[in-house]
Amino acid sequence: MDSKMNGRVFTASASRQTDLDGFTLMELLVVIAMTGILVVMVLPTLGFSKAKPQAVWCLNNFNQLAKACAMYTGDNQGFYPPNPDDGGTTAGYEWCAGEVEGWETLAAGGNAEAGDADYLTNPRYSLLAPYLASSAVPFKCPADWRTCVYKGQIVPVVRSVSANAGVGTADISWLNGGSHSGIPRSPVGGSWLTGGGGELQTTYATFGTTADFKNCSPSDIWIYADEDPLSVNDAAMEVIAASPEVIDYPTTRHQNAAGFGFCDGHTELHKWKSNVFYLNQAGYNQTITSVGSPKYKDWFWLAWHASRKLSTGNIP
Repeated sequence: MDSKMNGRVFTASASRQTDLDGFTLMELLVVIAMTGILVVMVLPTLGFSKAKPQAVWCLNNFNQLAKACAMYTGDNQGFYPPNPDDGGTTAGYEWCAGEVEGWETLAAGGNAEAGDADYLTNPRYSLLAPYLASSAVPFKCPADWRTCVYKGQIVPVVRSVSANAGVGTADISWLNGGSHSGIPRSPVGGSWLTGGGGELQTTYATFGTTADFKNCSPSDIWIYADEDPLSVNDAAMEVIAASPEVIDYPTTRHQNAAGFGFCDGHTELHKWKSNVFYLNQAGYNQTITSVGSPKYKDWFWLAWHASRKLSTGNIP
């Protein structure tokens, strides 16, 4: 190949001509191998980068819920919103109404109420709605992948946040085994704190008002949590404090961490030390047999921040 410049003629050598033809097979294989190594190195970082914004989003959700709850208690003589753990839809008796269980896959199915955002945005069914500008966003963890069928349409499941079943109010009629009636002004019973020993247990503290913190501080007790999508059902998350057992599961889907909002308004992303709360199927009861193990420590943290024994201020 000849070219002219200022009257001179230049000729590309044979070796130069070969170089312009492209990579050799060996060079191509080296490039592919190096690309593969870089992908393996970068993927965990990309996963963390995705998880971090989701965790920040969740903490913002809890910040909004905590502020809404504080405004609610301020308008209601310090009483916390009703939290009877019945999954009901009776207006005025639920902090938020409806069941959202199931829908691990569309084929698996679940409760149709899981797609009804009205249970979160309508003040008749969600007592925090007026303080959240009737937004459903704070009730849903971005790591909850589930979709459901609602009114013939495929829509996202609307809620994965639950309230501590030991914080809130209920009406005496319901606590005594009847239907909802009267104003919910009694502390919730917290039956599962003792392992399910009766709706009106008196062994562990429950918190119906902001003045009910006798042997602990509002900063010690969480009120809202990210419940795992394979565990969440009604709007209350149960914790067993009497023994190292798990009945409802906080999520692990933020790099083995879960978001919490506490009764004093602060929020926290808590990292678990074990896989005790990891779920790959619908929630199931679990007993922890090794005292002092990382699993025991995770259960203890959850229970310690859910309630305290009235007689000792400790658990179990």
